Amino acid sequence: MFKKSLAAVAVLGAFAGSALAADVQLYGVVDLGLNWTQTDNGTTTTDSFSMASGQNSGSRFGLKGTEDLGNGYKVGFNLENSFKADDGALDKGSRLFHRESLLFVQTPFGELSAGRTGALDAGTGRYNLMGSGATAIGTGWDKVGASTAVLLGTGSRMDNTLTYKSPKMAGFTVLAQASLKKSNVDDEGNAIKDQEGSSDAERYYGLGVTYGVGAFNTGLVVSQADYSRTAVNNGKNTQNDDDMLTVSGFVNYDFGMIKPMFAAQYWDGGKDFDGAASVNVDEYATKGYGFVVGATAPVVGGSLKVTAGWNDYETLYEDAAYGTGEGNNFMVGVGYEYPLSKRTFVYTAAGYTEKKVEWKGEEDKTKTSEVMFGMVHKF
Repeated sequence: MFKKSLAAVAVLGAFAGSALAADVQLYGVVDLGLNWTQTDNGTTTTDSFSMASGQNSGSRFGLKGTEDLGNGYKVGFNLENSFKADDGALDKGSRLFHRESLLFVQTPFGELSAGRTGALDAGTGRYNLMGSGATAIGTGWDKVGASTAVLLGTGSRMDNTLTYKSPKMAGFTVLAQASLKKSNVDDEGNAIKDQEGSSDAERYYGLGVTYGVGAFNTGLVVSQADYSRTAVNNGKNTQNDDDMLTVSGFVNYDFGMIKPMFAAQYWDGGKDFDGAASVNVDEYATKGYGFVVGATAPVVGGSLKVTAGWNDYETLYEDAAYGTGEGNNFMVGVGYEYPLSKRTFVYTAAGYTEKKVEWKGEEDKTKTSEVMFGMVHKF
């Protein structure tokens, strides 16, 4: 009897240990395809044809895991890399885990995380609200259907970020987020020495709420980006505010045979859309609004995605040589995915984007056309 009791205790102990042990997974995506792009800036037209990585889904690998602490509490992490499948290089400079680097705690009262992730009004990351639920092609298949062409901030990831996500209550979920310093390195991988949490660093604060019931989903995000005091003062425009207010929202409804969606955004104090380099647009000096409409639908065993977007904005200062400026961008895209298995699908897409800025006596316009084909494998 005593031996049987010891055996039973050992079995129960082993079961409990395995149930509460950390669950760690290796996962990833490999996306390779062919791409043709034509860019016309009004002066020259450039055509390119190449093998491309991450057109549909960014090529990546990651580690994720959770440990069950019991009583509804869990600790987890997510480390997600970004790489180029065509040559094996890191995709974003010196960052090993460019896409996400998070430690989080899940409780009956919500989830709290710290690390690198996407902003609430981004189309990327664990907590994004302006991705696939807001636009049919999200932040884009390369440039095809990219919401970043008409909406500001939808592609942003941030360092040093705290995020809280509430449990879903009566269909509502509330999110709050703050980044003490949006990036520790610049685009070339050099360290940014601005002091974290101070006005020298570029910071971010956001509040979001989503509501979903049945096939209906909607959400709203209000955010403020406090630009680096040093960067703003070093610019030509000293009369502009050193922060940006952004209000973003979306709505979608899944009818089964088609899922239409609509997204809109207003911003004040935003950066430009790389539209007028020849006249040195102050990147902290635009005000405007944008819209994206689209839909997804099952077609011939696959998924069809169509989208279009437009924005209109103005500069908040007057340039001595060119006066005030105004711009508008337009994009349209269509994509199709066809599954070969549960983990592999092929895709094709085509799109057109036009970015235009007008000044007194001068206009900058860039037109981009793109066609692609490729395959995605998930593991």
